[in-house]
Amino acid sequence: MAGGTGGHVFPGLAVAHHLMAQGWQVRWLGTADRMEADLVPKHGIDIDFIRISGLRGKGVKAL
Repeated sequence: MAGGTGGHVFPGLAVAHHLMAQGWQVRWLGTADRMEADLVPKHGIDIDFIRISGLRGKGVKAL
C-alpha cells in the first residue's frame, strides 16, 4: 500500500515490479482520488480502492 504522493507511489511501483519479476501476484491498495488511481493500472498492477483521511487536530500526542 502506498499512495498520495510520488514520494510514496514511485518507490512502491519499483517494489511491485521487483516482486512481480519474481513471480508474485501484486495488488495495490490506494485511493481513487489520488495519483495512484491512474498511474498504478498503467503499470499493469491491479488496484483496490479504500477511503482514508488524515488525523485532524493536535495529532496523536494529544490523545
